[in-house]
Amino acid sequence: MTQQNDISGDRGQNKATARTLQVLSCFAADAPGYGVTELSQLLGMTKNMIYRALTTLVDQGYLVRDVTGLRYQLGYRVLELQSRTALEPDFRSLCAPYIHKIHALTGETVSLMVRGLDYAVFIDGIETKRPGTWRMEIGGLRPLHVPASGRVMLAHCPDQEVADYIARNSPLTIPPSNRSMSADDLWADIHAIRQRGYAEVRRDGPLPMLALGFPITDAENRLHGVLSVGGPVERMEPERARLLPELRRLIDELCSRTRLYAADAAHVEIN
Repeated sequence: MTQQNDISGDRGQNKATARTLQVLSCFAADAPGYGVTELSQLLGMTKNMIYRALTTLVDQGYLVRDVTGLRYQLGYRVLELQSRTALEPDFRSLCAPYIHKIHALTGETVSLMVRGLDYAVFIDGIETKRPGTWRMEIGGLRPLHVPASGRVMLAHCPDQEVADYIARNSPLTIPPSNRSMSADDLWADIHAIRQRGYAEVRRDGPLPMLALGFPITDAENRLHGVLSVGGPVERMEPERARLLPELRRLIDELCSRTRLYAADAAHVEIN
């Protein structure tokens, strides 16, 4: 009797495995993705069966949810089925083509930054050859409240985390003039970023600067990093309205790629 139960359990497990493989096979087509109902109709399985198979494949990294959370697409782990030496793509490598595209579009300095504790950390970018730029080396740090990238990072934090940051770093100052920034001003900027989806930061000085910062997120709106583009206000301001639609399109395209990337891999520890 026990042996019969074991055999019956094996058969059930084999059927579940077969269903999971059938679902995965559907994604070999050129379709951009599938929902539960589509797969149920395509394979003649119940929605519960499809959902269990999809959950298994997502847990194992072979599929990912799209930005809506309702449809599914191939994940990078499928590369293991083709090559045992395939590696998860590096975050900088994923962003590099878009850094070049944004630089070609604007002609201005483009920066890629990730968070490291209370700092935005510069990890890649292109400096403009035109007059007016700020220099930064790989690994350079800026307090989160200073650059457009850092303010985007704060905007993606819970309110309590923002309040804790302000408490730790008060009084807030903005280089190069080291003028003071009030907590209310920072909060106002954070609320504006959350509403419009990107940051606009103007920096005072002999040559006033304008920077736009765009979040790079995954399907669950977790932040990988921030791409920003900036230059003198006299160049950026007149071009801002023309550039924004294409900049946002490029960032959306980049996010559709980085949602396949493990968010934790973009985290930087600063000791």
